[in-house]
Amino acid sequence: MAKVKLSQQTVREFRRARRKISMLAGNLDKATPEAIRVIGEDIMTDIKSSTPGKGVPVKEGVLRSSGRVDAAPYAKGVVLSFGGASAPYALVQHENLQFHHTVGEPRYLVRGVERWEPNGVSAQKARARLQREIDKLSVAKGGGGLKRDRGGRLRDARGRFV
Repeated sequence: MAKVKLSQQTVREFRRARRKISMLAGNLDKATPEAIRVIGEDIMTDIKSSTPGKGVPVKEGVLRSSGRVDAAPYAKGVVLSFGGASAPYALVQHENLQFHHTVGEPRYLVRGVERWEPNGVSAQKARARLQREIDKLSVAKGGGGLKRDRGGRLRDARGRFV
């Protein structure tokens, strides 16, 4: 296999591209968990806004008030949970399809996730959050002079697509 020698200009362009990619990745690593949390909070709000036949069962409101959205300890994501110390009670209320709830529904957590819409408000908020983080790169120090054209596509200082 023939060895290819890269010009100094090509090497510089690769290094510049590597810096841009590293900055973008660093920014998205910070923004992504926050954007995912927005989606988790939206799902939890839907579940907690109980009505007859929808949401977490409510008798005195203890179960509803125990709903939490926490960062996932093992991945970039969130954990939606109910019950806290009363998790066994929350699990029974969730899994027993024979219970009749005047307010709320069985399988409230699963059904809340199923009701979430990828093109809904929380997904739009999450995308907007990520977009703001990307846009910060164009004005940040060393951002490489990235700008958006009229179509919203990123371009470098020479007008090339990034």
